[in-house]
Amino acid sequence: MRRLCFNEKVKEFAKRQLSSPKTLGERLKAYRKRNRLTLEQAEEETKIRLKYLAALEKGDYSQLPEDVYTIGFLSKYADFLGAPKDELILLYRQERRTAGDMGSFSPKIKLEEKKIYLSPRTIILGLVILFVAALLGYIFYSVRNFTSPPNLAISSPVADQVIRQDQVEVVGKTDEGVTVEINDQTILIDEKGNFHETVKLQPGLNNIEIRATNRLKKETVKVIKILAEF
Repeated sequence: MRRLCFNEKVKEFAKRQLSSPKTLGERLKAYRKRNRLTLEQAEEETKIRLKYLAALEKGDYSQLPEDVYTIGFLSKYADFLGAPKDELILLYRQERRTAGDMGSFSPKIKLEEKKIYLSPRTIILGLVILFVAALLGYIFYSVRNFTSPPNLAISSPVADQVIRQDQVEVVGKTDEGVTVEINDQTILIDEKGNFHETVKLQPGLNNIEIRATNRLKKETVKVIKILAEF
């Protein structure tokens, strides 16, 4: 009689084991169904996104975030369902480790690195292109400077200045190869375009006109007004 009771208990335990859910997802789903809840209701109560709850119940670990976040979701979900939290977390770790091991056997596509080989011909061609580009840039810069009005900068005297003497020193700078005239009188400039010239003043208002002219007759003119009181 005692042996019969023991056999019945073994059979009952085996039956219960065979009929009970095996995977984490199956167990979570069974607990949820037992509580008569939908995934939408579980999402609203736990504030865990529905896609993560569905992934847990499906065992789709590729849709879940890193372990630290997933375990947090699972712990909260288990508490909400009244399920054994520690047992489910252990089951999750086992299943995810197994899924990772299986994934390690999946074929990986090895991307071949493209190697750039510079032949002597390519290097020479590149140098020629750089030389031609530099030459064209120089020609463009030279033509532009040649066809544009010359630069003219006057450092002294300052415009609208009152001077109590009968002469003033005009100091300035222009481009190379330019002719400079002060009050229609040609003056000398050095090889860098610098010039300075003493100009006689008349009592009262004096207009000093500085004119720079290049070889194409392009001009730049500046007029400085000086009040002489002496």
